[in-house]
Amino acid sequence: MEIVPGLYRLPGIQGVNAYVWHPRADQRDAGEPILFDCGLPWGGRELVAGLVALGCQPTEVRTIAITHDDMDHAGRLASLQAVSGAEVIAHALEVPRIAGQRWRDLPGLQAKGGVSRAINRLLSTRIPHHGVAVVRGRQDGDALPGGWIVVHTPGHTPGHASYFHPERRILIAGDALGSARNGRLRAPEAFVTEDPASAAASVRKLAALAPDVICFGHGPEVHDAADALHKLADML
Repeated sequence: MEIVPGLYRLPGIQGVNAYVWHPRADQRDAGEPILFDCGLPWGGRELVAGLVALGCQPTEVRTIAITHDDMDHAGRLASLQAVSGAEVIAHALEVPRIAGQRWRDLPGLQAKGGVSRAINRLLSTRIPHHGVAVVRGRQDGDALPGGWIVVHTPGHTPGHASYFHPERRILIAGDALGSARNGRLRAPEAFVTEDPASAAASVRKLAALAPDVICFGHGPEVHDAADALHKLADML
């Protein structure tokens, strides 16, 4: 699905969104395809089919920008990077998690102690985390190909990154924001947010960018989004 010229949400990926910046038809932009997040570990077939439908073979993806190292956002990263040889980009604070060998403990389960440990043992056994060592750590404000910049938006995880296109005023928010519910945006879910105060500050930071289009980790994108985002930031 084309969101704006050059930016597509890949169809058929279960439970999470992945986006491709593939502006071949838009001559104002240059550069090779960029994939933003890559879905769940078992979603490889849908991911590849979505890329191919855009005329982009997996081997043509030269950059994979990860918002954060949760299973639903980076589950296919290791296999896709191995096939494509793409440069993997994430915020520097998220790099150790991407390179590690286990998924993070969900904050909402940490208080339950043994339950959390059991769940993570199960995940590690049944759906292992395959670390990717070749990750280029970026900082807030760093430029990416195609006119994008990194926006450090901690809270959901310490190294969560969003990606903003200043010329087009497009924001790929990952899980730093929640998609519209009854016409409203929402803050990240507390159950999966490691630092709620930082998450609220990140929402205010994103509001200052005044994006026209917001693309989320989950749910449909929102157009003409700046006013709604300012209202959410003012409530936090």
